[in-house]
Amino acid sequence: MANINNSVSYFFKLFPGGLFISLLFLCACSNRNEQRKMDVEPAQTVSEGKSSIEYAIGFDISHYDDYKILRLFSHYNESSDTLNYVLKSKEVEIAPQFRDYRQIITPVKKIALLHSSYLPFFNFCGAIDQLSAISEAKYIYDDDIYSKVQNGELPEVGYGESLDREKLLSLGIELVVTVGFPNAPNKSSQLLEELGIPVLVFSDWQETNLLGRMEWVKLLAELTGNEESVDIRFKAIEKQYHELLSISKEIKNKPTIITNLPFKGSWYVPGGNSYVSNLLDDAGATYLWSDDKGTGGIQLDFESVYAKGINAEYWISPDFAQSKSDILDKDERLADFNSFKRGKIFNNNKRVSRGTANDYWESGIINPHIILADMIKILHPELLPDHQLFYYHQLY
Repeated sequence: MANINNSVSYFFKLFPGGLFISLLFLCACSNRNEQRKMDVEPAQTVSEGKSSIEYAIGFDISHYDDYKILRLFSHYNESSDTLNYVLKSKEVEIAPQFRDYRQIITPVKKIALLHSSYLPFFNFCGAIDQLSAISEAKYIYDDDIYSKVQNGELPEVGYGESLDREKLLSLGIELVVTVGFPNAPNKSSQLLEELGIPVLVFSDWQETNLLGRMEWVKLLAELTGNEESVDIRFKAIEKQYHELLSISKEIKNKPTIITNLPFKGSWYVPGGNSYVSNLLDDAGATYLWSDDKGTGGIQLDFESVYAKGINAEYWISPDFAQSKSDILDKDERLADFNSFKRGKIFNNNKRVSRGTANDYWESGIINPHIILADMIKILHPELLPDHQLFYYHQLY
């Protein structure tokens, strides 16, 4: 499964002069009728929205008295786009400034999930009963949820061109959650919107760090009405992550790293500001493409990676390989790499079920502290003598 991450600044201020202008207007026009006051007063509320998002660059949620404004940011290359939503209960009135925004009535009781990576969010939020449909079962690692699909408790509705829109309607689905670019044209999404089913696109893969990826759980918490409990749990994991950082930040000897495998003549490596690069830095490694400023994948040819990475000390996440022989099946020249010769190859597919479901891409999203601990254990085992690798294993 490929993940591409992209970043730009995400804090958008709303109408910075709106409050001042409204106050002047009210002072000058105090004799206007009450209806006119009602038209002006919502603009005062605009400046009171408070964000609770600390790490994620792909979305922001501003809290107002009776509703919330959700902004989804799409960052790619030099472009940036925003989609705006109002999260509200059915009866609540919203300020005129927000009436053109798409509306999602919360709490959402019936959600269709079209990407299994976000299944742990539902468990984390205590909202598994609000999950009413899934795209397909083959990528689900969680045995309990997989069993629900198999026995018909959790219906499969397909994905993309095979998405069963009639089934979504018959199930009474109130919201579809999928993955991609928030603003990308999508025929399936457009058809669902026309049928009255809102579609929300998660893009955690744009994030530049693991805590930013995990923070998308706060969006599901807002949708399902579980904000307070999720905030407490998030802070506990955030604390553990930073405790691990305090252990690794003093590391002086930072081994060099290569990642991934070549595919059809190209070798994609994470950008220097991707969450993978930043994870390696947090764990005390020297990522060989860390000077790149991009947050997405870098497409290189085999020769470029060979020349730069042949002497790297460690090889991390070589795609689906379960052994060194799987790597050689890609290209026999890979045996020349120093990390291959020294046996310092570690992959994140220790926990795989039914051949296709990898728990790293499922529960890993809510366990950034465990992923970081695994990486520190691999690179600097003396720092975490009691930790046992959870997602990663050494290839032989």
